[in-house]
This record gives sequence, C-alpha cells and structure tokens, in this order.
Amino acid sequence: MKLGIGLPTWMGNEVAASDVLDWARAAEDAGFEALAVHDKPNHDTWEPLAALAVVAPVTSRVRLFTGALLLPTRNEALVAKQAAVIDQVSGGRLDLGVALGGRPDDFELMGRPMGGRGRTFERQIERLIELWRESVEHAESGKASGPAPFQRPHPRLWIGGYKPAAIERAVRWADGFIFGAPGFAMMADKIPNVRAAAAAAGRSDLPVAALAYVLPSEDPAELAEGEALIGRYYVPLHKPFAELVHSGSGEQVLEAVKRYETAGVDLLHLIPVMRSVTAIERLARDVLPAFA
Repeated sequence: MKLGIGLPTWMGNEVAASDVLDWARAAEDAGFEALAVHDKPNHDTWEPLAALAVVAPVTSRVRLFTGALLLPTRNEALVAKQAAVIDQVSGGRLDLGVALGGRPDDFELMGRPMGGRGRTFERQIERLIELWRESVEHAESGKASGPAPFQRPHPRLWIGGYKPAAIERAVRWADGFIFGAPGFAMMADKIPNVRAAAAAAGRSDLPVAALAYVLPSEDPAELAEGEALIGRYYVPLHKPFAELVHSGSGEQVLEAVKRYETAGVDLLHLIPVMRSVTAIERLARDVLPAFA
C-alpha cells in the first residue's frame, strides 16, 4: 500500500496559505506518494482544483489528487479545461477523483439540480473523456474547447462512492476506484465487490484508493484542537471523534493504518487533523517507513 497526505485546505480559514505550501513541500520531501484535497462547496474549504494549481509549481514528484471533486455540482467543460491546465503545469501528475455528492446545500450554492445526479454524472464522465480526446486531436489547430492534458489519453480518472452503481462506473470509465473515509471495516466489506467487478470486466489491476483521518498525538491540547477542527468540517459530526479519527502514539496510528492495507486498499491518503506541519514529520517518522 502507498501513502498519500491530505492538504490542510479542508480547514479553510483556519490555515494560512503559506502553510499549505509548506505542507505540500514537506510531504513531497518526506516521500509521500500524493497530495489529496477535499471538496465541500458550501464551506470555506479551498476549491480543490484551485488548490492543486497552487501547489503544483512548488512540487515536482507527488501526484495531485482530488478526493473527490463533486462533479454534478460543476460544469464538466470547465472541469476538463481546469484539469488539463493542472496536468500541464504539473508535468502529468493530476489524478482527478470524482463523485456524486449528497448534500443539498452544495447543489443549491452551485446552482445545480441535485435530482437525477446519477444520470448527470454519467453524462459528465463521458463528456470529460470526449473533451480531453478532442483537445489532444486538435492540439495544433486550437479548435478544441481547452488545452490538451499532459497525460495521454487524459489525466488519471478515479470514480468514488459506496453503492454498486459507483463500482460499475469506475470499472467502465475510470483508472481507479476511490472511497471517502468510512473506515477500514466498511472498506474491507466493499473492496471484494470492487475486485470482483473489475476482474469480470478484465480489469483486475484496477487500484483502490481511500482517505483516513489521523492525529498522531497523545497531547490533550492537540487532541482537543483536532476535535474542534473535524467538528468544524462535519456539522453535525456523523460519528464520534474516536471512531472518525485515528489518534494516539505513532505506533497506535501505524497499527490503524495497517488495517487499511489488510482491507485491500492500494493508496491511502492520510488526512492529518492538525494545523501544524509537525503532523507530516511525525507521520513520516512513525508510519511511512512501514510502507516505503
């Protein structure tokens, strides 16, 4: 299993822009595989594609991962163009993870209908792929609707969700399947279904990615701050802090992370519930070496 790191952009106004850049540099220097960003339109969370455009020039190796962009809340033609620009700037490091979204307030804010979003999503995926294909074919004439991405035929595309339809869509169109952060127990239950569907379609190498919140600390003040930060993002908190966030000593966090590997995850993005870049240093020291 490979390990990525979540950027602190989900904390919105609680994190300084300069800290986001420092976080990205530290994660790359430490040897993590990827940088992941959240998407929550009706919140002060940074817009995910804008966030990746910001960190692309200050990194050179790590993958840049949206985990996941709520595609039905967006115009897919604009997403295709934005994604291609990030892919160009980063030298082909974009992994575009997309999902349906399920919060009415996000759709209301973006002025997009929530009803029928499954059908909308499928049309958008097909159009994204078509737009990228056209941008490559017409790169010289400039007649395409956007620049050609660096990667061919297009940026790596990941599709996420929890229902069977999400698995079917990933197997049909995507380069990988992504979970949010439901915990390793649910993933252990669902991943065999992903593997079976991929194998049946002749795609047994389809990778599975996921997110996991971590807080590598036993300090009461840091734990209290972490609980406040996660409570600020999830309103209301959908499960107790101790169940949502893997906290404790480096050894305790490592043991929790190992369970995701046992569940069958190929790429796990660790989302530190801390504002300080110290979180990167602790995870690089106590957790990353076991998966290097």
